[in-house]
Amino acid sequence: MAGGRNSSHRLDNRMWVRARYVVPLCGPPIKHGAIRIERGRIREIISSKKKPADGPDVDFGSAVVLPGFVNAHTHLELTHLAGRVMPGADFTDWLRRLMREFSADARLAESAGECVEDRFAASAMEGMRLSLAAGVTLVGDVTSHCAAVREALSHGPLRVVSFGEVIAIGAIRGRLADRLQIALDASSVSETLSIGVSPHAPYTMESDGISTCVEMAGERGLPMCMHLGETRDEVEFTLEGTGAFRAYLEGMGLYDSLIQCPKLSPGSYADRCGVLSARTVLAHGNYLSDAEVELVALRGAHVAYCPRTHAAFGHEAHPYEKMLAAGVNVCIGTDSLASNPSLSVLDEIRFVRRGSDSIEGVALLEMGTIRGARALGMGDECGTIEVGKRADLCVVPLDGDGASDPVENMLASTHAPIATFVGGERLKRTRSA
Repeated sequence: MAGGRNSSHRLDNRMWVRARYVVPLCGPPIKHGAIRIERGRIREIISSKKKPADGPDVDFGSAVVLPGFVNAHTHLELTHLAGRVMPGADFTDWLRRLMREFSADARLAESAGECVEDRFAASAMEGMRLSLAAGVTLVGDVTSHCAAVREALSHGPLRVVSFGEVIAIGAIRGRLADRLQIALDASSVSETLSIGVSPHAPYTMESDGISTCVEMAGERGLPMCMHLGETRDEVEFTLEGTGAFRAYLEGMGLYDSLIQCPKLSPGSYADRCGVLSARTVLAHGNYLSDAEVELVALRGAHVAYCPRTHAAFGHEAHPYEKMLAAGVNVCIGTDSLASNPSLSVLDEIRFVRRGSDSIEGVALLEMGTIRGARALGMGDECGTIEVGKRADLCVVPLDGDGASDPVENMLASTHAPIATFVGGERLKRTRSA
């Protein structure tokens, strides 16, 4: 993929993008749709079989043009772990195996005379390439290697909200200030990269640390992301202070007597610490109770549902439909390639559709586009095809033998995106995703 911070000079000329259908998601599908792009933004949307006379055009024929997909929760720096750490029913065992792989990477880098940070940066760059090839134009990326990963991703073309991860509990609670300072470092902010803060999870952060993250993010007007309600073991840990996560912390040498059990459900605990707000993306939300769902809706927090990662760990049915009915903004994430076979949001919503026909195709597309954009604070800039918005688009072929409805046709097919545009620039495709 090509592009970067200084690509805007290539976007001065007018161009048209055409296909059999344009699906704007702010209105019905447009047959024989044509989108005029100028200076990286959408300037006009029409229906016309004729080639426009005012500027070059790209006609994709039997295809549908969509808003670029939005991956609301991922870890691009873990892309290199694809196939190395297979998920299973025991989440804390997966975490232990993940940590062993980190240690192995560090040893390999040291023996090769390399910086391990550079390995994570290269992994994030590969994740960016795979994301763009899958038609994803915006991600909410959680990173614990902020400096190297942010600098690598800041050159674009993928739009990134980079959440700096903070872990500080028990024996390492003293790291809070340093980790938070790193997370708040805005030196790599660019046209395509902004930053946020991620107090990791209720089992890796204590209440004072979480509240400090909330306070510092609030002072700077930054978004937040927190893993919440991901497992039954997490619920036990916040309610009782026992179970698999206590054993995990003890095994890592992190647990000490100063860790206090909040004796609250994960959602109530997060709310007490100030996490639940319209600036916060809650990753997973697999085990939020009905009362917690209502609380999330009341506070305006967003939930990033990661369907195939959810299935890979054998979780109970996700309450995303209940959340939607309650007014929660539910969006789609892939999580990382350490728990998922691809970084494709289209793959995710097709997976959901295969498992249930109770949700309309357009609603699924909204979860993978505009809902994610809103969760990441960019709903006014992207997520739908509207005049004035950034020309972030993807193109998916239609199945000639499929449904006449373009959305259902696309969801039922296996065709991958054939083109991705970010800011009106069509990105080069190096190899398939």
